Amino acid sequence: MTWNRISPTLIFLLLFQGCAIYSFSGASLPPETKTFSLQFQSDVASGPPDLLDKFQQRLGEELGRRTRLKQVASQGDLRMEGVIKGFKYTSVAPRRVDEQEQASLERLTITVQMNYINPYNKEAAFSKRTFYHSADKPADDSREAKEPQLIEDIFAKLVKDIFNATVASW
Repeated sequence: MTWNRISPTLIFLLLFQGCAIYSFSGASLPPETKTFSLQFQSDVASGPPDLLDKFQQRLGEELGRRTRLKQVASQGDLRMEGVIKGFKYTSVAPRRVDEQEQASLERLTITVQMNYINPYNKEAAFSKRTFYHSADKPADDSREAKEPQLIEDIFAKLVKDIFNATVASW
């Protein structure tokens, strides 16, 4: 057989023979890794009472959807443990109204500190790493009306960062 007659299928198979370890989601996990567990707590007095539950649910769904891992209650092959450390509104973008300075935006910031335990790749593991993201709303809008969407937007960013820092190892 000459090199100019190699079939495209053979080339495809040779290029993608390692896909048992790597996935198109960006996750790179050893084949013996089967489960993950999430153990988070909340250390914030403000925010909705279901903040912790929604965060863990969102993170668990993302890991389950983008990897072949199954979630277990505790002692997963990969463990993510941490604390929601911050849920804070701050005023941003001041503006002048009737000779007074007022905020035109309010920024919600959520901060999570976590440990990642990975016995199969100890170099990828980390301790007390902080992740945070923010989302803004007009200062005149009600917090109660806008907060659910702000939280959803922030959780989407946090979950992406945590996924990339753990199973994707980016």
